[in-house]
This record gives sequence, C-alpha cells and structure tokens, in this order.
Amino acid sequence: MPQCHVSSHADMKKALFLAFALLLSAGCENSYSTMSVKYRVLFTCRTDIAPFNQLSTPGRFLSVRMLPDGSLSVTDPDGNETSRPLTQKESYSFTLGLGGLIIGKPLFDMDASSVYAFDLACPECDQLQYLLKVDLSGNAKCTKCGNTWSLNNGGYPVETTSAKVRTLYRYPVKVSGSSVTVSN
Repeated sequence: MPQCHVSSHADMKKALFLAFALLLSAGCENSYSTMSVKYRVLFTCRTDIAPFNQLSTPGRFLSVRMLPDGSLSVTDPDGNETSRPLTQKESYSFTLGLGGLIIGKPLFDMDASSVYAFDLACPECDQLQYLLKVDLSGNAKCTKCGNTWSLNNGGYPVETTSAKVRTLYRYPVKVSGSSVTVSN
C-alpha cells in the first residue's frame, strides 16, 4: 500500500512564502513608475552656456530636439529658438526619447537643485509627430489631443479631454556642478 508523505510545518511555511512571493511579483508587473524607460534617453548640457543657463531659473523649461539636418534645436518658453550643429560624437551619443526633451527647474523647488526632464512627445498620442508646446506658465499642451500637463508639478495632467490621462514620460536627471545629464 502506498504511503502518504506528511509535510512538516517548516515545509508548509516555505510553500506559502513562495506562493506569496509569486503573487507579489505577478502583481508588480504593471506597477507605475515615475521614471520612464519606454524610450531611451542620453543627453548632457552645461548650465553656464546659453541657452541652457535658463535652467537655473525656477519655472523655465526648454524644449530640446533634433532637427532633420542633424542639428540640435533648443526653444525657450518665449518661443526663442537656438540651433547648432552637433559634433559627430554628440550626434552618435545623444538620444532624446521619442520626440525630444523638456528640461527645466520647477517653480516650487524644495531642495533648490531639482531639474526635471520630460519627453517632448505627448504621452497620450505617443507618436513622434505630436509634440507638446511649452508655455510661460510651465504647462505643456498637445496640439492634437488638447491635454495639458504641469511641468512644475512633476508632469501631472491639469486639463484633460478624457477621464484617464497618464503623466508625462519623465526621465532621471543628474546635476553635477554646471553639468546636467538626462539618462535612463
């Protein structure tokens, strides 16, 4: 006659722990993260050189994107555009997410050193051709879907055309002296 194996109390605890761990890991698959890894980003600038010197002013956000001719375009919230050709090294190393970057210092900066970086493309439309327009109040608006996000408050939606609008794609920023690096 076959014998039944009775598990010990310790074996039962291990089995329950493993089952719980598997449940947690499966539930975390779609968890929300404030920093995006959907699109690759690597960009560095110096805040002691114009137009990036505006990054030291709270509430100022710059739009940075690559032009079809391979040059770098920087537009401030007043609409002033500066462009320059990239060096060969820069053109191979700079990656600006889906549509480019919005980089700036939030108006209400609690630690006096924060710099935020967001994707210039609308996260709802999620296509290269639908870029956000940054205004002087620190908001970014999509010209296609009409949604508006606050750049000063972490990229959260402030005016929406639908019930469920995600935050802007945000990228990690490292500030070291006068150097600002956006990289994920």
